[in-house]
Amino acid sequence: MMTNVSNNAAYIIKRINEIWEKEPSKKTLQKIVFLIEQKGIDLGYEYGLHFYGPYSGTLDAVTTFLSADGVIEFDYSGYSHLMSINEENFTVGPDGLSNEQRKTIDELIEYFRGWSPSELELLTTAIYAYNHLEDKSKTSIINGVQKIKGLKYSKEQIQHSLKELAYFNKPILC
Repeated sequence: MMTNVSNNAAYIIKRINEIWEKEPSKKTLQKIVFLIEQKGIDLGYEYGLHFYGPYSGTLDAVTTFLSADGVIEFDYSGYSHLMSINEENFTVGPDGLSNEQRKTIDELIEYFRGWSPSELELLTTAIYAYNHLEDKSKTSIINGVQKIKGLKYSKEQIQHSLKELAYFNKPILC
């Protein structure tokens, strides 16, 4: 017997599975949900800085609970914890999302298809820095990312990621 589950984290995992035709890692899910929220869809997750950029402890707890309930299955065989939906027993749907919001989520997931977790980490860290800096200049944001990430990303990599801020309606001052 199939059980219906209305949960936006599970729904996003399902949509990534379907659109990317692969399972997202926990890190990828954290970044995609952060980006969805940056597109103006409030999923209720608060983010702080963590080793891999913006991180929501609540989102991590939700995936743990969904796993304990058998909705999400984790694959621990590689370096990443890959997630899929147990579609034999559960039908997963969105929780209170409008058709427009679901369309925006699908468009965002498609837009970032092929991005590595590290590229998503850099972009979300740049957005996090942008959101928390008074000075929205390119130099200030680059310095903010370098302060957060140290030498992990080059100045050129950071500059390249800043081009994506326009997708989130975040203008960079010269």
